[in-house]
Amino acid sequence: MTEPDKAKPDNPPEKKKPEPRRPGGKSKRGPNKWLLRIFRGYDAAGKRIYYSETFHGGSKDADKRLTELHNRHKAGLPLKFEAKTFKDYFDLWIEEADNGKRREATIAQYKQMAEAYLIPSFGKFTLTDITDVAIARLYRDMRKQDYSPYTIHMVHAILGMVFRQAETDGLILHNPMNKRKVREIAPTKPKPQPVAMKGKETQNFLEAASRRPEGFMFALAFFLGARPTEYLGLKWADVDVKAQRVTIQRSLKRRKGGEWYTTPPKTAKSVRTIPLTPTIMKGLEDHRRRQLEMRMKAGQGWTDSGFVFTDEAGEPLKWWWVTRVYRRILADAKLPLTFKLKVSRHSCASALLNAGVPLKMISDRLGHSSIAITADVYSVVEESQQREASERIEQLFNIGKLG
Repeated sequence: MTEPDKAKPDNPPEKKKPEPRRPGGKSKRGPNKWLLRIFRGYDAAGKRIYYSETFHGGSKDADKRLTELHNRHKAGLPLKFEAKTFKDYFDLWIEEADNGKRREATIAQYKQMAEAYLIPSFGKFTLTDITDVAIARLYRDMRKQDYSPYTIHMVHAILGMVFRQAETDGLILHNPMNKRKVREIAPTKPKPQPVAMKGKETQNFLEAASRRPEGFMFALAFFLGARPTEYLGLKWADVDVKAQRVTIQRSLKRRKGGEWYTTPPKTAKSVRTIPLTPTIMKGLEDHRRRQLEMRMKAGQGWTDSGFVFTDEAGEPLKWWWVTRVYRRILADAKLPLTFKLKVSRHSCASALLNAGVPLKMISDRLGHSSIAITADVYSVVEESQQREASERIEQLFNIGKLG
């Protein structure tokens, strides 16, 4: 007798379905430790080339990293992220940014903003760990602490430059500055709001300034409409006595330690020649006479720097000293201390606008790169001028005769 056939099960066990192929290989190397491999192609001898990476974490996280590596390989990006902290990368970025194309004062401002706001917030984090949520939170916190719109905008601008370069360098796959959360809360560049003295305020200030030996410097500032760094950077060689004119062609700057240096003005059009009146020429002559007296008194201790405005040793004036004298004149004139040094420039522009001087002439005097900047910055005239314009248009259209 033959043995009866073994009964076959009615429902044979289903074969285990193979796991879906992943973009690369993953093999376990220990508790929460994986070896990830990405096929990169063939070498000259036809041998396969792989990129290998040890990953520490759970299985799902390892799969995510493997997918990320595969996507980077397809996009032609470097497979390995350099685990650079924001501080380390910012130091490299600012070093490359300081290549002579940016002004020294601009680089100094970037460093100052980073030390004050960015390094405390993100310095210890790697670039890949800084998210759009964290950046948006920084902006919100700064607004709650009443930081100026200009400060927040500068922080945003610097972050944008740093992360764009990091993306170019292949250190991040996704730029957090391009995410919706950042775009929605991103600060816009604030429009300049120049503050000018009114006619009577300017007269009171200049009258108070005339009672001080340093007063002529501020009278010249109002007359020229120059930036403070520009009139402090004037040298006697810039003054053409015979032609009665002065050429503005440099700015005086100070480094963090107090050392002074000069730079060309902001733009090519900032180099400009301005005619001088007999009154201003006499003021320059009187000022030079006083400076010669200081030089004789200083003797060998005098530094022949050539600047028009100097201290008792011939060195160019320090910013803090100029500000202190300026605030004393404001107090003498019973004017608010909220007026900044640059009010002389804004007051000059405002007075010329209200006097009906063509915008092109005002733009040339201020050294703006284009007339559009002058029109945008100094678009507000005094109410009396607006009222006069209203009265003139009424007369031109005979509006008063209607009805």
